[in-house]
Amino acid sequence: MDQSERRASSVELRPAVSVIVPFVGSDAEQARLRSALDALILGPDDELIIADNRRDPVRTPAFARNRGAREARGEWLVFLDADAQPAPDLIDAYLQPPPDEHTAVLAGAVRDVAPAGGIVARHAVARAHLSQQTTLERRQLPYAQTVNCAVRRRAFQEVGGFVETARAGEDADLCFRLQRAGWGIESRPGALARHRGRETIRAWLEQLAVHGSGAAWVNRHWPGEFPAPSVAGFTARLARYAATALRAAGRGDREAASFALLDALGACAFELGRLLPNTRRAHRQSHLRGFGR
Repeated sequence: MDQSERRASSVELRPAVSVIVPFVGSDAEQARLRSALDALILGPDDELIIADNRRDPVRTPAFARNRGAREARGEWLVFLDADAQPAPDLIDAYLQPPPDEHTAVLAGAVRDVAPAGGIVARHAVARAHLSQQTTLERRQLPYAQTVNCAVRRRAFQEVGGFVETARAGEDADLCFRLQRAGWGIESRPGALARHRGRETIRAWLEQLAVHGSGAAWVNRHWPGEFPAPSVAGFTARLARYAATALRAAGRGDREAASFALLDALGACAFELGRLLPNTRRAHRQSHLRGFGR
């Protein structure tokens, strides 16, 4: 049996999958996204859903993902971010070997890439900003990031899907609710997606502020999961970054010095983001239905 025959056989044996990608952007950008997703190997019962969020009553990725899930037919929902490039064999890698019957979430691998080579993107690669291991191996409850993860549709429906008014943190909240309901999480390191991070410092800091807002929101619903640092602890952390930058500059390592300064800037943006609201109101409340909580 050659490789194509083995692939066809595995597709026939595994359950159907719906790939859902939330999207906000121009028509040209959506066309480029579709072209990038064309490399995915889909089985006859699989489907690709680009959930265009531009005209949704709530303009959040969570709302778009919920809407995509309502349309989906697959037994498993694979969630990808629009700036993630999945490996062609992503779906098979998620479902081979078959997940445990009590597993609801599969955490795929995320590899930061820097195609343009800017300092912010290189920093993301060096720090592995979106590594799933960071969220799976945390001391508190583990969770998978929706930049690349799969969720069993039955379990997703059982707990009500994402909180669709949330700007960030909805992936952690969903995973926590699933675990409270008795479902498990498995790592799928072979299910790879490459992620293109923000290219400018401003865009990156804005993103981190949103993440900080999401962390505070999750911590209000799940006390102790994302606590804010103490003033003394945060000051000491910034001092360590500053010392690292000075040592690197002293030995002429401009890259390491720049990375340490970005560490400090990013930490400040994230913590200041805790002060921002994390929810968005509906433009047309009557259109809200389905999974929203």
